[in-house]
Amino acid sequence: MLKIELKNTQQLSRLVVVLVMVLLSLYLIVLIGLQLQTAKTTSSVVARVAPGKMVAWAWFGRQRVIAPVKTQTDLANAQINAELLGVMLAGASSSATLKFKGKPEQVYQMGDKLNGKMELVDIEAYRIVISDNGINKQLLMKKPDVIMESQESGEDVDTQTQGFALANMFGAVPVNIGGDTGFKINNLSADVQAMADIRDGDVVVQIDGLSVQDLMSDPVKWMSYSSSISLPVTLMREGREEIIYVNAASLSAKMLPTLGLKP
Repeated sequence: MLKIELKNTQQLSRLVVVLVMVLLSLYLIVLIGLQLQTAKTTSSVVARVAPGKMVAWAWFGRQRVIAPVKTQTDLANAQINAELLGVMLAGASSSATLKFKGKPEQVYQMGDKLNGKMELVDIEAYRIVISDNGINKQLLMKKPDVIMESQESGEDVDTQTQGFALANMFGAVPVNIGGDTGFKINNLSADVQAMADIRDGDVVVQIDGLSVQDLMSDPVKWMSYSSSISLPVTLMREGREEIIYVNAASLSAKMLPTLGLKP
């Protein structure tokens, strides 16, 4: 548990700000985990796939089952200094994670401006379509493994929108760590980095001893953490594993309402 000696009211206020930011980061991961939850099956192997729906998800090469996706005809490659890290297929709420050179990863949706006059106009499996001065061009994934398809509903779209807004705020994106899924945190403010034991580049790999992969298959488990007064979060930092402890119980009452959830 983080032990901090509070000598005055100013220190207490600074600590509260830090803990609030930490919990926001954790609930960012919660929301992304909920987005990755698909329809439950009676076994771990999907025997039948409904046309046009994805029944399993995967990041960076894990086994997945998706139906064929219709794409546009071949397009010229867009001249843009960015790498397409992954896409989520969810109809009008589809999103793509891009990384521009020298900048942190960011999540974009259709209609967003990417670079100058370039606009993201379509998101497909393995690529995005960009309008460059009215001409459609493509940006392909170098590793076509980061794809998720979601059945669209009003409630799901709201959750996705909130999740991606928070993703942009904290720069959290899925990454591969030793064959397992983790979430990399970027874009933390200088104040947060100075006051808390969280740094840009930290990758969350476990919460309360459970891997991110396992937690994604059981979203109900996420909510049970709101009562924890010492929630262990395992991070990978510069190739080393470290554990921090967060008092989630004292912060959930403050932060859950902002996410539309009850503490």
